[in-house]
Amino acid sequence: MKKHKYRLLTRAARFGVVAGLAGILTTTAHAQDPADAQLATIKQYCLGCHSDKAKIGGISFQGAVSSANLAASVAKDPELFEKAVRKLRGRVMPPPGAKQPDAKTVDSLVAGLEDSLDKLPNPQHVTDSQVLHRLNRKEYENAVHDLLLVDVNGADLLPPDDSAQGFDNIASALQVSPSFIEQYVLAAHTVAVTALGRRDSRPQGWTFRASPGNQLTHVPGLPLGTRGGILAKVDLPADGQYKINIADMALHIWGNGMEYENPLVVTVDNKIVYQTVIGGEEDMKLYDQVQSGAMDRVNARLKNIKFEATAGPHNIGVTFRRQSFAESDDQLQISAPGGGQDRSYRVSSFQLLGPFDVTGLSSTPSRDRIFICEAAKDKTKAPEACARQIFSNLAKRAYRRPVTNDDLAELMQYYADGAKDGGFESGIRSGITGMLASPFFLYRGERVPAGLNPGDKYAITDLELASKLSFFLWNSIPDDQLLDLAIKNKLSDPATLNHEVRRMLSDPRSKTLASDFVFQWLDMNKLNEIVPDRDVFPYASGFMDPRQDFRTELTLFADSIFREDRSVVDLLRANHTYVNERLALHYGLSDVKGDEFRRVELKDSARWGLLGKGAVLMAAAYPNRTSPVLRGKFILSYIEGVPPPNPPPNVPTLNDKDIGTTKALTVRELMAKHRASPTCSSCHSIMDPLGFALENFDAVGMWRDKDRFAGTVIDSAGELPDGTKINGPDDLRNALLRRPEQFVQTFVEALLTYSMGRTREYYDMPAVRKIVRDTRAQDYKFSAIVEAVVNTDQFKMRRVPPPAPVQSARR
Repeated sequence: MKKHKYRLLTRAARFGVVAGLAGILTTTAHAQDPADAQLATIKQYCLGCHSDKAKIGGISFQGAVSSANLAASVAKDPELFEKAVRKLRGRVMPPPGAKQPDAKTVDSLVAGLEDSLDKLPNPQHVTDSQVLHRLNRKEYENAVHDLLLVDVNGADLLPPDDSAQGFDNIASALQVSPSFIEQYVLAAHTVAVTALGRRDSRPQGWTFRASPGNQLTHVPGLPLGTRGGILAKVDLPADGQYKINIADMALHIWGNGMEYENPLVVTVDNKIVYQTVIGGEEDMKLYDQVQSGAMDRVNARLKNIKFEATAGPHNIGVTFRRQSFAESDDQLQISAPGGGQDRSYRVSSFQLLGPFDVTGLSSTPSRDRIFICEAAKDKTKAPEACARQIFSNLAKRAYRRPVTNDDLAELMQYYADGAKDGGFESGIRSGITGMLASPFFLYRGERVPAGLNPGDKYAITDLELASKLSFFLWNSIPDDQLLDLAIKNKLSDPATLNHEVRRMLSDPRSKTLASDFVFQWLDMNKLNEIVPDRDVFPYASGFMDPRQDFRTELTLFADSIFREDRSVVDLLRANHTYVNERLALHYGLSDVKGDEFRRVELKDSARWGLLGKGAVLMAAAYPNRTSPVLRGKFILSYIEGVPPPNPPPNVPTLNDKDIGTTKALTVRELMAKHRASPTCSSCHSIMDPLGFALENFDAVGMWRDKDRFAGTVIDSAGELPDGTKINGPDDLRNALLRRPEQFVQTFVEALLTYSMGRTREYYDMPAVRKIVRDTRAQDYKFSAIVEAVVNTDQFKMRRVPPPAPVQSARR
């Protein structure tokens, strides 16, 4: 009993000592300065690669660790520490395979570094005031439409725009050369002629082509009871006669596909102006009796189709009457999802020619917008007075400010030159050409207030704010309400500004944020380069190429998140999308019919959010196979906001060593051989697990359970750098959603760049983080983020630039 009691007392004493030591250690840890703990973390986990001796990536933190003050080290090189924070936030530093701190330690280090960075005085974040900002193609298109109600294609009129950081609205990238100026003048003339029309218009031609896919269902905008075809929207230059030539449909001298009648109709603004039949018993007789001449006689019915039309916008359709929903046996055997189109003809293209025998110029929306005063009708006003009234009205919106006497004097000089030989309308056309070629229309400029010194900050004027806001949210010029508020100097009032932001977001024109901003943020231009390999993907090439449907889906999906003012995190987790029949079948949905896109709720969670969208999956792949590297890079860059390092030079392609093998290899097997190199493994170990999680989606975004060449089950398992194991799209999305603020920060960075119209720099990151913090309580609602962006110094403030250095001339 005594021995037992002694052992109990001994254990108790030992436990007390241990407990006491633990208490002392805990107290010491709590008492430790957080900055000291953060320095210790850098020393323990970073110096192995980033010392003065190793200096991997050209980066060393040894000086920071040697300093007794982390904040002072951050202040010496904030750009370096912004890069470090980005890597730490993305959990890609330390690299996989190296000793890893726990999540709390990383979060503490990130918080400490960001706190030091956010407290630094930061005069650079305000843009210098002397950069002129040219309208890019899309802005030009929208501005012309909103000003004159004329639809133009910027790609047909203007040279390509350069981009920076993925965006084509960056002022420093939108340079101008003498050839640019000439093209802008020619574009201005083309727009003016289109807007006013010409009584002496000469015949011209337009070609319209069908979108991909079959033509078995109704095309929205064409008359009910029709199937397939093309609906073309065109501005006709004058009243007169026009004609249509439809592409040949009889393509075989032996009459293939002529067994069934295909009743074809041509419509102008939904009224039938011509109808005929292609195929059927009479045409089969024609092939039997005429033989080699039958094909030309059938196709002749599709040529020289004449009709009368007035000037202005018209909807011209070439389509078929719907006869039956039945499909032939051949169609059921076509390899494309949803069937092909064998005996039901399709309209591949048609050409519109005219006008012939011009009879005049009718009223059009563009002419009504321009001619608020007509000298021929208003006898009380001289032609010059009417011209001044017209130019005053148009130039106010074109120049985004009140019109001055000097502005009018210049436009009236253009008017005089044009009216000299062609009369009143010719003078107006000349004046509008000058207006659209004016720097006041083509550029956004900002003036420096008098009395300021280099480095001083100042607020941009209300008129400059109105232009900046409208080109941000609408990609176009301000409307009358926004402009009037700016003229009265009311727009800069915070309450008024936020009210206008909400009004503009609810306007249909804000859809450009989905179709323009989102596409540039996610680099969807790559879709133009990825043409599906017909041999590998016969069900997603040629007429079944899904890329245009993918673009439409992504636009409608993003716009729904923005327009419903949902959390931007829903871009990753929303369980709905927009599909038509072709895309629905591509996604394995069987209950959607027709070419019209509609909203559907997705039961398959693998398709939720951006990572399930065909546009994203296809843009991050190759034309003939998937690429875990490209998909992993996409997630790092556009979801996590951590651009991966560039690959080393002379990296071999996957197939270099596998030509002639007897067994088809999966992409994972190919990658295993590729990443065995130590040079490659450091990057691949970060990107590959992200990309493999999406490996069940093939290169054109269709789900698969097996690799159809290797015949093996798809393996989508992987491990993230922080040790999280994932297997498939759901696990990947859930891992990303554990820290939603990381995605929000990436989104805000892109949106701020797009709004500023300049490149994003390291000194803009404090503003980005503030927006993320300030909108967290509102669950990162889209409108809250936009309002926060508009209220940043980056958006509203400017800085007087330093004087240009004086260069001495060398004798």
